[in-house]
Amino acid sequence: MPRPPVPLARLQRKGGEIMGLDMYLSARQYISRIDFSKEGMQEAPAFREMVEASGMTGLVEPDGYAGVYVEVPVMQWRKANAIHNWFVTELGDGVDDCRPMGLGTDRLQDLVTLCEQVLEDNSKAEELLPTESGFFFGGTEYDEYYYGEIAQTADRLRYIVAEAEAKKIDELVYQASW
Repeated sequence: MPRPPVPLARLQRKGGEIMGLDMYLSARQYISRIDFSKEGMQEAPAFREMVEASGMTGLVEPDGYAGVYVEVPVMQWRKANAIHNWFVTELGDGVDDCRPMGLGTDRLQDLVTLCEQVLEDNSKAEELLPTESGFFFGGTEYDEYYYGEIAQTADRLRYIVAEAEAKKIDELVYQASW
């Protein structure tokens, strides 16, 4: 189920600024160009559909065999700096340079578990999912906004983990922009 658009009031949470920490989680899936389930090597209909939908039909190498990747957004956050801090610490070796970071469902489940522990015992928030200050990163208080983001993250990621595992998604990718 898609998450509804973020209300403008929420984007302007601290001091009225609109700029800030934007965070995205995407799912990537490889679509093979070749359908190996039929006799001989035939182009897979899904490949053709993706290329046509992208408007890049004329760019496809005529004799090539490489497939395409489809990437779709599965979750977005806005100024959820504690969640961003977890991704940077756990996947980016502490380097916050806005590069894409690949991960599997096992790592997302780790984050869900931490969110659940914080929601169960708010006194663990600073230890398990500490906030992170930064230019336009939003507030660092452990307040209603913080716990709301933690709850939404846990709820949505539970669903994403289940769907990604059921559909055998190739890769999940986290990226932030600020």
